[in-house]
Amino acid sequence: MIDDSKIISSQEMIQHVIDFSSINPESRELPSAWKKVVSNIGKNKNSNDEEYEISLGERIAGNSHVVDLKNGVVLVEANHSGWIQYLRMYKNFIIKGLKWALPNLKIEDLAFRIAGSQAKLSDQYEDLVKKEKEKLYQKFSKEEEILENFSGSKAPSSNSTSKNDMNKNSSQKLPPELNDIFERIKKDMLEEEKSIK
Repeated sequence: MIDDSKIISSQEMIQHVIDFSSINPESRELPSAWKKVVSNIGKNKNSNDEEYEISLGERIAGNSHVVDLKNGVVLVEANHSGWIQYLRMYKNFIIKGLKWALPNLKIEDLAFRIAGSQAKLSDQYEDLVKKEKEKLYQKFSKEEEILENFSGSKAPSSNSTSKNDMNKNSSQKLPPELNDIFERIKKDMLEEEKSIK
């Protein structure tokens, strides 16, 4: 009798060699871990009556595969948008399963594309970065409003005054302890902005 768990398709062999050869050794196990985790979707361990019926998870696993792993996001390709819908429904289950199967890999999210499309993880990653930048901007705008209310005057814009003027104005209005805290926050924000770019 042939052990089906050790048989993989030629597509999986090629993908395993090409896509993950340049990434760390743990990620080479990602395609096989993907198949195992996704195959467990919808399996009911109590029903052994239907041995030959293919479970939903096995059908999803047969119609999807891992394409890329970047910054904790796994890019998955599926043969049809219907399979992507199923993958989205079971996203949390899949992420938990992959984290359990591959604890050394940083896996935080899944991104999807239809087979044959040219969508890349970097495009989707750029969209995520833009959204995060917008959230940070909104957060800083709210904090600026709070500071304006605290100081009683509008904070000077970076276009109209120099850094020395801003430091001079802020040090005159704030206690030294607060001024030190704001300087550290400003430094952290500038370093984070550089790392995002």
